Amino acid sequence: MKRAAALMFLALAACQGAEPVRPVVATIDRPRPVANRDDLLKSVALRKVAELDRAAFRAVSVEVWGGRALLMGAVVKPEQRRRAEQAVRDVTGIAEVINELVLAEASQLDRYVLDFSREEAVRHHLNADAKSGLIVRVVNGVAFLLGGGSPDSAPVLKADAGEVEGIKWVVAHIVPSYESKP
Repeated sequence: MKRAAALMFLALAACQGAEPVRPVVATIDRPRPVANRDDLLKSVALRKVAELDRAAFRAVSVEVWGGRALLMGAVVKPEQRRRAEQAVRDVTGIAEVINELVLAEASQLDRYVLDFSREEAVRHHLNADAKSGLIVRVVNGVAFLLGGGSPDSAPVLKADAGEVEGIKWVVAHIVPSYESKP
């Protein structure tokens, strides 16, 4: 009896200090063939950008979800921003390009690489595992969310992701379905 009471006390004490569990915001998961196609499009888009000038575009990342490409990171010149967008737009199968590239000094480009540890922290905070219908990327303290969900899910995801330590800003590109645009 004493042992059961002690175990219950320990369980309650552990729960009090635990982080509250957030409800999972409904996201739309892509069917495996669509996800595979997006992965292939991402690879081709990254290669096309790197072929422009590997050093100048070293801080550029690309993600693709449902045929929509998201460009993240930094370049030095506005012309490079346009060229990267055009290179991705020219990839057969890319229906839309969202250009979130910023301009930075050449000496600062290394700050714009993907931050995998913060990405994991955001995923954990959102209760979004790697298989959910949401891509999470963090670049220089900015969390980018790309995926599918209900129209009201973007503000919730954006607010929740912004609570993670080290996240300065959240950009959410959430669409109501995984279908590519015509």
